[in-house]
Amino acid sequence: MKRLHSILFALLVMCFSLPLSAQGPAEVWLQKAASKFEQKGVDLSFRINEDGVRLSGRLLIEGKKFCFLTDEMKIWYDGTTQWTLQIDDDYSELYINEPTPEEQQSINPYLLLGSYQEHFTATDGGEKTLNGLPHHLVILKANDDQQELSQLSLYLDSEATPAALTLTFPDERKYKVEVRSLRNGLTFPQHTFTYQPKDYPADEVIDMR
Repeated sequence: MKRLHSILFALLVMCFSLPLSAQGPAEVWLQKAASKFEQKGVDLSFRINEDGVRLSGRLLIEGKKFCFLTDEMKIWYDGTTQWTLQIDDDYSELYINEPTPEEQQSINPYLLLGSYQEHFTATDGGEKTLNGLPHHLVILKANDDQQELSQLSLYLDSEATPAALTLTFPDERKYKVEVRSLRNGLTFPQHTFTYQPKDYPADEVIDMR
């Protein structure tokens, strides 16, 4: 589950990276990428197929609300309540909570975005080729060894649209995440960001509110 949280964190950074105080080339590219998601909602689908990990998923974001869907874990957050559905074979557990600001820092990856400037340093990786096409590489390196990710490499096309990212963990394992589709400027029904029992029935419900 921690790896999936890290993937979610990386995807959110990709969509909503805030410019750092110093405006070097890396920060300019991050700002260009973030500007694509400043209005309305985002629908992003991704795929991972590396190091024995095969995973595809979808991330929907609108404002501070998000919905993160994979086969193993699904998270809904409506700005107040968070529902986390963990699926293990044929058994599923649903955790419901209304995290405090302190708790949100550790269990809600979305809120880690506000502190990424403190924990990561952006550097410019220059021009790289990805799938035969030119892309620009921005590298975010952790400032200490306490972070779940030690490095995040973000590949942007000529329009600063995210195309892929590579996650490097402290144990040196690397996951490459391919952005399969990305749409922005969307508006979602409010139920998109709340748990719907009829769609995903849970075997056990753990209400921690």
